[in-house]
Amino acid sequence: MKKSQPNIVLILADHVAFEGHYGNDRFPYKWPNLEKLAESGAWFENAYAVTPVCTPSRASLLTGKRPDKHGMRWNCEYPIPDNRKEFRDDEIIYAQAMASVGYDNYYYGKWHCGTKRGPKEYGLKGWSLPEYGNVYRSDEYKKYLKRIGEEQPKCLIEHHLMRPKLDGTTVLMDPDEPWDYMDGVGKLLGSSETQEQFFVANLATQALTKIAADKESSKPFSMVISLWGPHHPYYPSEEYADKINPADIPKYPSFDDDLTNKPLRYRIHRDLRCLHRAYERWADWKTWQTVLARCYAAGLQTDAAIGRVIETLKTTGLDKDTLIIVAADHGDAVASHGGGWDKYSTYTEEVGKVPLVMQWPNNIPTGVKVSSLVNLMDVTATMLDAAGVDTNNLHALKLDGENLVPFTQSKQTRDTMIVDHFGHSGDVSYQKIAYQDGWKYVSAYGDDDELYHLKNDPYEMKNLISDKTTHDIQHKMRDLIIDHLEERREERAEWHKPDFLERGIVFSSPEWPREETLQLFKLKVQQGYKT
Repeated sequence: MKKSQPNIVLILADHVAFEGHYGNDRFPYKWPNLEKLAESGAWFENAYAVTPVCTPSRASLLTGKRPDKHGMRWNCEYPIPDNRKEFRDDEIIYAQAMASVGYDNYYYGKWHCGTKRGPKEYGLKGWSLPEYGNVYRSDEYKKYLKRIGEEQPKCLIEHHLMRPKLDGTTVLMDPDEPWDYMDGVGKLLGSSETQEQFFVANLATQALTKIAADKESSKPFSMVISLWGPHHPYYPSEEYADKINPADIPKYPSFDDDLTNKPLRYRIHRDLRCLHRAYERWADWKTWQTVLARCYAAGLQTDAAIGRVIETLKTTGLDKDTLIIVAADHGDAVASHGGGWDKYSTYTEEVGKVPLVMQWPNNIPTGVKVSSLVNLMDVTATMLDAAGVDTNNLHALKLDGENLVPFTQSKQTRDTMIVDHFGHSGDVSYQKIAYQDGWKYVSAYGDDDELYHLKNDPYEMKNLISDKTTHDIQHKMRDLIIDHLEERREERAEWHKPDFLERGIVFSSPEWPREETLQLFKLKVQQGYKT
């Protein structure tokens, strides 16, 4: 072990209602443990998912690469053409690179980056489940219940988006599929210890305690603690649900958005996928107040689980030489733009923006707020750099992120960034999103584009794509995207060679399906109109 090698703990929340919800002037919703950690570390104010869906975002975090390299564009269980269900056989993830420089590596919780191969296949110790993972039916969860002397919990479903017959019913949290009650909100009845966040946190804290007690080992370790929450269904324990009064929650700023100046993909998601407009489900704000109250309470319980991990690091003394990172895989569209639910099919700030806090004694200044644009691939690069991995000697890594430590020390900034979106599931909508100097441009293949000035319009209510006064900025933002595509042309060719194909299926570039699309994009820039 090199003296400079820290332990690394990454706590990853799932699907967090953050941008527009967290710490706003309308409602005092904050995570106290996250705030406390930020006081002794750095808060990244403009952190984004590289793509706002679970599998591709997590795959980019595990590999440090954009989706055009690892090939996962949608959730791995979705039967969508050209979508990888597993990493390629030659793929290298962060843990393998860290093992090469002497690290013991652990992983607890949600994986969602494969249907057959999980953390153990990549040399990680710990516990997880394939695909999304059915926590409440897992053997490990049932062992946990027995250990703490609790029965299988029940939940009260107050509102269900797709199955109104479930409203007001109490069901056993032992579903055949993890998403049986996915589109619901309510309360988990009984002990808070039976909630899935505390289950995963318990596994992790037990492991950390054992690591700290092992005086014979001199090896550094990394641990990813991947929580399933606060992803819907929003069933926080009663203890946390009672912390938030639904009546106190003011109307979300874009809740009444009628989408008149928005592309078609907004309506596809809101009206066709969720169906609640067609069936007049959850049309009134009073119901949404309960939805958000349970969503926020689930966030507070997630924060409490994070707090348990951080407290264990402190009580064991591991925190003194540990890089602690708290992040989320993507955001949550809940209540936004006409009453959104789940991930939107377009890259709104609500689905893209994520919390990101880092603490590392003697390396990251305390109480720092970083305004630069960053993303989750930067987290991967930060971990590997801190571990002492020489990425130049690991050709297959080819990271797309940068070490974030210099950003916290005012040694580096970033004011331009491009991220991706491929649609939520079957509603495929290829998008490139460019950020620069407060502007945001969403380019879409097969649908209309969007342009927002986020400093003046943080909730993206006014699409400026038809505003003639934005002509120059539109060309500038399109040029950024075209340059990005051109720069990656050779990489796209390299990462989609025949030897990387699977079962004879050609994985076309997730950047754009065909090169002629790039030419159409150039035409948009040259002539200044949308195709």
